Amino acid sequence: MLTVEDYRKIRVAHSDGMSIREIGRRFHHSRRKIRQVLQEPEPRGYNRQKEPHAPKLGRFKPVIRQVLADDQQAPRKQRHTAVKIYHRLRDEHGYEGGYDQVRRYVQRQRKRSRETFIPLDHPPGRRLEADFGHIYVDFHNGRRQVPVLLTTWSYSGLPFAMAMPTERAEAILAGMVEAFNFFDCVPREVWWDNPKTVAKEILKGRQRKLHDRYEALASYYRFDPLFCMPARGNEKPYVENSVYDLQRNWATPVPKLKDLDQLNEYLRQCCLRKLEHQMAGKTQTVGERFQQDKAAAIALPKRHFDPCITEPAQVEGRL
Repeated sequence: MLTVEDYRKIRVAHSDGMSIREIGRRFHHSRRKIRQVLQEPEPRGYNRQKEPHAPKLGRFKPVIRQVLADDQQAPRKQRHTAVKIYHRLRDEHGYEGGYDQVRRYVQRQRKRSRETFIPLDHPPGRRLEADFGHIYVDFHNGRRQVPVLLTTWSYSGLPFAMAMPTERAEAILAGMVEAFNFFDCVPREVWWDNPKTVAKEILKGRQRKLHDRYEALASYYRFDPLFCMPARGNEKPYVENSVYDLQRNWATPVPKLKDLDQLNEYLRQCCLRKLEHQMAGKTQTVGERFQQDKAAAIALPKRHFDPCITEPAQVEGRL
């Protein structure tokens, strides 16, 4: 199939005086095809007229339909993607066909769209993005929603995830300390949206009035606390991808675990498995790129920050 670049080269050659016969010999196409290119500035869009034949998928279609039906009872953000369905068909049911057959069939079963953003490049060791994701977990006493603190390096893409009992300031402080210990280094910048537990007040531009203890945390670890503009969560796409990973992959189907400690051990193993992953368009694994992050990051201090919140109190009565 000819690309736009092929069209450009053929049309330029013809405008330079080359005959259709010569162009056909040079670019290895028939004269009929060359004449078609000369009449159109770019390739025509390709429209599939009928449903593609997918013989290997045939007996797996009921499985896909059942998965999609079961998803209707699952939390919205923990439903299967086409990739997840493909992996389950391959690993659990012995499917030997290609992913595209699964993707096309899923799209025909449910039409859906999702906004995407093009992430910017960032130098190693500089930027860590933070956010909360929410998943449902089946514990021994029933299903409940759990907030999960996620941090992700913008250069390497290595995540850290920790389930927390709340999203209060002390939980954020404790989670950030655990994240730095997990990475064994500190980024030069930590980016958030604008949670009130971190940014007490939004000032002009990117200026914020910080929670006193979060400011103390930033001072102790020597990172620059930075924030997205309001309603611009797409400014931190890497942690958004980690939230998606958490909900669609790590927590789909809904996990069945004993308690929060077991959940956090499971999340830790999910993060460690990312070290072997290679992001699209990159030639190195996440682990190899993280070594560059670590080399350029700030070293951990010898002592850990105390992630507590202190409140003044007055004792009444006599001793």
